Amino acid sequence: MGFNLMITHEPGLENYRFILAKLRSAGLNHVLVDKGPSVILLRVEDPYGFTSRLREIAGEIQVVYRVIPVDSVVDPYVEVVAEKARELAEERIPRDRTYRVTLHGRLYWLETRLPAHTMDAVRIIAEKIDRPVSLTNPDYLVYVRSVKLYHRRRYAAVTVTAPSNILTLKSEKP
Repeated sequence: MGFNLMITHEPGLENYRFILAKLRSAGLNHVLVDKGPSVILLRVEDPYGFTSRLREIAGEIQVVYRVIPVDSVVDPYVEVVAEKARELAEERIPRDRTYRVTLHGRLYWLETRLPAHTMDAVRIIAEKIDRPVSLTNPDYLVYVRSVKLYHRRRYAAVTVTAPSNILTLKSEKP
């Protein structure tokens, strides 16, 4: 797969070019893995550190919606994502902390390959995680985003982190 950081942005080639130019001028080392409509997939040395550095220049990149460090990239099947989310949650979320699942994009059922309804997918993922849920003020996020790589194959990017580690500049969009 090769990417461990995702940047979502306002649509348009000029915005894509603007963001890459800002990353270069800020001296942020990265490898462009792929791009889609309003999504840039990068490989960086430390995705959490990279996100912190981007926070410092956030005022200069208003076209960015979110910067999401990616912990794992798996096949886009509900059951596969749920298992990976469980593993990451066990490692990262203390037993007395709360979490919430956020899903962007489409996941599929492993057996039938049919699309899963978002609420069903979120429920299955959440059922695997043995921690208290908080929809309004979670200590941690289980963030899942379905992306197409090279305009062909779909993957699910999974991140389990404190909400503050995801840089959100515009929350009303992707």
